[in-house]
Amino acid sequence: MQRIVAILGLALVVATPLPAQRPVLEHRSMSGPRLGLTYAFGPRADSVLREHGLQPVLSQFGWHFEQQVVPRGGGPEFVIEEVLLVGGVEQRTAIPSATVLMGIRMPSGFEFGLGPNLSPTGSALAIGIGKSINYGGVSLPVNLAFVRSPGATRMTVLVGYALETSDQISRGAVGRRP
Repeated sequence: MQRIVAILGLALVVATPLPAQRPVLEHRSMSGPRLGLTYAFGPRADSVLREHGLQPVLSQFGWHFEQQVVPRGGGPEFVIEEVLLVGGVEQRTAIPSATVLMGIRMPSGFEFGLGPNLSPTGSALAIGIGKSINYGGVSLPVNLAFVRSPGATRMTVLVGYALETSDQISRGAVGRRP
């Protein structure tokens, strides 16, 4: 019995699927610049804005990093997005923020994500929705984000562009091309 278990264990360790059996996933990066506007409101937002002599509408400039996994058979893409922004430069200030969204992009380009947001005022929950329009290998995203924390809500509209770059990943062959 021990020999059978040892032989089966060895067979599992050395067995590798044939290349035709490995599912191939496409990994795409859609990173690129973003710009937009944020409207901040709520009792805490009003207080912080007044304290610093800021208006409730702030410009946003930054960079969007994105990783996607696209199933071979098509369907929704699984997306992780990191968005780093600096707001308020038109008001002679620089308010940094960082957001990580985990979500899904449908084949139509409609997308939805949810995740944490960090800024000098603390942490908050961010919800993003949008649409990516593909034009000759360039993605043109338009996104609306809601960031909610106690006493403050921020609504942000972002636009930008990204050049699509892709790699293929074989399951079980990380780092190697199929």
